[in-house]
Amino acid sequence: MITLTPTATELVAAVGAGATLVGVDDFSTYPPEVADLPRVGSFLSPNLEAILRLRPQLVIADDVHADLEASLRDAGIATLQCDMHGLDDVRRGLVAVGERLDRADAARAAVVRIDAAVDAAATRRHGAPPRVLLVIDREVGGLGNMVAAGTGSWLDDLVALLGASNVLSASGVRYPKISPEEILRAAPDVIIDASYVADPARVAADWADVASVPAVAAGRVVVLHEPYFLAPSPRVDLALERLAAALYP
Repeated sequence: MITLTPTATELVAAVGAGATLVGVDDFSTYPPEVADLPRVGSFLSPNLEAILRLRPQLVIADDVHADLEASLRDAGIATLQCDMHGLDDVRRGLVAVGERLDRADAARAAVVRIDAAVDAAATRRHGAPPRVLLVIDREVGGLGNMVAAGTGSWLDDLVALLGASNVLSASGVRYPKISPEEILRAAPDVIIDASYVADPARVAADWADVASVPAVAAGRVVVLHEPYFLAPSPRVDLALERLAAALYP
């Protein structure tokens, strides 16, 4: 089996089928055992030839891989599409993968663990809820080409579970492109920088162009590089714990 996204790789591991993997996408890092597996390209540019060489019985894809899935089916390789944007997608993906791999019980157990983490988050009491900007991509060393997490995205779901509010909740777009001027207008209390290029040692310099924003002025730009922030993940308990510490220090 081959997975084309880090989330799909984690879903397979969560139902106890990691040993069946023969290849993964370029960015999968969890579980650690996948480090030694062949790579078959990035999320947006999977390598058909590399996949075919590994002769998988199944490829788990996302909704952006429709053309590739058609080519794989033409080559006699089965596919399973698991769209991954928010928390509900993770639950559905676990069930779908569990059923396909004959590990339905393990999938149900994983969903129960997620629900327990969500329930625990709902019972916690925090201080005043902050207004949060969730950045998932930007240019190296600055704020150009910035993409944020809007309504219906993974990080938006997690923030809502913790009682905070996404400053882009009214954008109507799951992953809006934003400018420094929009950040100045939104004036978030906390900025979560989950972009691949984010470096804790450079946060102050990278965000200097919006130094008057409350989050920047107060030193509350938080870099979160864990894989369970960069993409949806069954590790909801860890994501909520780490995010709560960032939002309510």
